[in-house]
Amino acid sequence: MTEIMTIRLPRQLAQDLKSKAQTARTTPSALLREMAAEYVKSKKKPARNALQEHIVNHAGRWDGYCSGEELLRKTRP
Repeated sequence: MTEIMTIRLPRQLAQDLKSKAQTARTTPSALLREMAAEYVKSKKKPARNALQEHIVNHAGRWDGYCSGEELLRKTRP
């Protein structure tokens, strides 16, 4: 499903977009869609596995009930 959005661009940016679209032999709308998709993809965090997510979620929450050495002994196989 698509959704229509209207944006306002400075004149020079709009002209640059139109010229880039002409060079690529496509429409400015198609070029903007492609650029927006690339922007959204680049902003995603790298994929993590469950263990990495657990570490990130609990990082900095050490309350010190035992020493680091004891904790390693308890958590390592």
